[in-house]
Amino acid sequence: MSHVRTSVDAMREVTARCEHCRHRLKDQRATEQRIAGLASFGSAYGASIASSRLCGVHDCWVSPQDGCASFMPKG
Repeated sequence: MSHVRTSVDAMREVTARCEHCRHRLKDQRATEQRIAGLASFGSAYGASIASSRLCGVHDCWVSPQDGCASFMPKG
């Protein structure tokens, strides 16, 4: 039996990304405060970080298109 991909499946994939997750720390100032010494390299607004943000669950950088099983929609 093959899995038929439905539009609901596709929509879940689109919305269950880090850019839509409540664990993604959007505030760049808070990011600078959480990472000691980050400001000495420039700032959390720099091109090297771009649209990546810290994940409050995994404590790592995530891109907007990333996703994981801990996804929780912003509320």
